[in-house]
Amino acid sequence: MIALGLDISTSCIGICLLRENEILLLDHLDLKKYKTLWTKSDEFRIKITEILNSFGKIDVLAIEEPLLGFSKGMSSASTITILMKFNGMTSLISRDIFGLEPTYISAASARKLCGVKLQKTSVAGMSHKEQVFKHMCEHDLSHVVWPLTPKSGSIVGWSRDATDAYVIARAACLTKK
Repeated sequence: MIALGLDISTSCIGICLLRENEILLLDHLDLKKYKTLWTKSDEFRIKITEILNSFGKIDVLAIEEPLLGFSKGMSSASTITILMKFNGMTSLISRDIFGLEPTYISAASARKLCGVKLQKTSVAGMSHKEQVFKHMCEHDLSHVVWPLTPKSGSIVGWSRDATDAYVIARAACLTKK
């Protein structure tokens, strides 16, 4: 079974193509330079078509469920509305390209299925996204050599989005067995 996991946001989309336990693709699509949801969607269509042309048919299309509520000091109604629109657009594009209805998996469910235990941000000293990245780098993704930024020499920021996409794809594989 081949699962495509997507972590959708309007600035960077995490992408993971997984065959059972084998990572076929761990990538991202940087959308920061594109101004409208339409141009971002066009770029997404190009990327997802390249994946189809390179890897062929997939069995499961898994997308992280969009944010459904407000986080304290984080998400405004406007932000959630934009994310929902873009998630719908990318879901439709993915469905058209692969001929599959997306399976939506919440971040919390996917993390739990993958064995990631999160602490409160204040206790851990890092965000949930960072905790997931750290856990996966110590476990499932320990073999991945992430690129470094030229200026600071730190691991590229999109690695967190790709890791989230991996967690979604892995959870899809675990639930579809």
